[in-house]
Amino acid sequence: MQPKCNNPYPKLLFIADCYKYTHAAMYPRGVEEVYSVLYCRNPRLDLSTLNGHIVAFGMRQAIQKLYSLYDEFINTPKESVQAGLAFLYSDFMKLDPTQESYAFLLDKWLALPKDMPLRFKLLPEGSFITSNTPIITISCDQAKHCWFVNFVETYLNSELWKSCFVATQAALFKRIEYDCAGGYIDDSYNFHDFAQRGMNGIADCYASSMGHLLFFSGSDSMMALQNVCENYGGDVSMLGSIPASEHSVMCLGGESGELESFKRIMRTFPASMVSIVADTWNLWAIIQALRDDEEAYMMIQKRPQPIVLRPDSGDPFAILTGDEGASDPRAQKGVIRLLDEYFGLDRVKIIYGDAITLDRAREIYKWCKDNAYNPTQFLCFGVGSYAYNSGIRDDVGLVSKMTWARINGKSHNLIKQPITGNEKTSLSGKVALNARYEVVQFLEQEISDDRLNTDLSLPSLRDLRAFCKQEFLRVVK
Repeated sequence: MQPKCNNPYPKLLFIADCYKYTHAAMYPRGVEEVYSVLYCRNPRLDLSTLNGHIVAFGMRQAIQKLYSLYDEFINTPKESVQAGLAFLYSDFMKLDPTQESYAFLLDKWLALPKDMPLRFKLLPEGSFITSNTPIITISCDQAKHCWFVNFVETYLNSELWKSCFVATQAALFKRIEYDCAGGYIDDSYNFHDFAQRGMNGIADCYASSMGHLLFFSGSDSMMALQNVCENYGGDVSMLGSIPASEHSVMCLGGESGELESFKRIMRTFPASMVSIVADTWNLWAIIQALRDDEEAYMMIQKRPQPIVLRPDSGDPFAILTGDEGASDPRAQKGVIRLLDEYFGLDRVKIIYGDAITLDRAREIYKWCKDNAYNPTQFLCFGVGSYAYNSGIRDDVGLVSKMTWARINGKSHNLIKQPITGNEKTSLSGKVALNARYEVVQFLEQEISDDRLNTDLSLPSLRDLRAFCKQEFLRVVK
């Protein structure tokens, strides 16, 4: 027997946790209007350097995608929708089609209107918010379709938490740079996105890696670049990367030909900054060879743009700042002091992209300042999946809760308040975020200065970065 799931069912039928599919039949009679809030509840990230703030980002793109899924559903032939519903409710969930609730649930789907019956209000993209601050409110005032408000909860959580997580991690790296530089660097390449290969597929990278670009200009995540082109104005003049080798390039030249590989790469890009990986074999030996070989040394000194050395294996702190216990005196000195002594840090800069964490970056920056080095002038960290794909939804605490309903003409402020877990107490009522970033609850009517708005258009990247800078400075000062 051929599996029925080969049919072209609309994707909207598969975007929620399974238990969401029967809730419409469980609602009490008389539900006329409902209202839910998506917010960050008790984030697990250490947000102390951002004074407890999460970066809310990705809301409009997620909702625009939801609209596309809804349009696909509406435009799918009715027979395919009915077959998909039978597949879900009968074949998969094993519901008895003779039950009244079975027909009720199918009717709810088949009765959905041409236009999605939800109203969204959202914070501006890149807003810095504290715990229990509303990010999105979702409402429906059409009684027959109220069930759809909480049906989209799973989708919004799964689409959004990663974008908020990466944007917040990037802001935490920005704080390290900000403290060192004594100010905000607008077009910064000091932290470079290396995370695409470690994301959960390129669709994940497409959405979440935009979070890095809110604060930094350097990225090797080309899916984020595609996102900028398609959704954020297409202006990439404030972004960029450079030519760079990898171990395959160096290995093809052989260990005995490593010095010649360096020279060949420098000749290939004579007028551009170029990054060359240096730890394929003996990091200290190749640095020494570049210094001792007159041709290589003069190539480095006479280039209009510096080369960027990539020492990318081992303990970043020990490799960069020196390891007193090493047998090689060059390793004792460390890459920073060695390159400064041999070439000058204006001629050979450094990028390190292996296992970079907030703590390691902060520790290395501190060492640099303590030793009279300004790392923002010569040192770039490649931020990979170790930092950008190591989180879970609980790290940003993203949740969605129904907080208000109208039942039989009467308004009800709803609240989840478990005696066994006070940390899970929910917001209640209708909510807003006023001009002073204060959460206002139990609203009878909308307030004029609500930061949540119904505008679903995406800003340009330039405007988005300017707003994120403003928000960053607001919370750190």
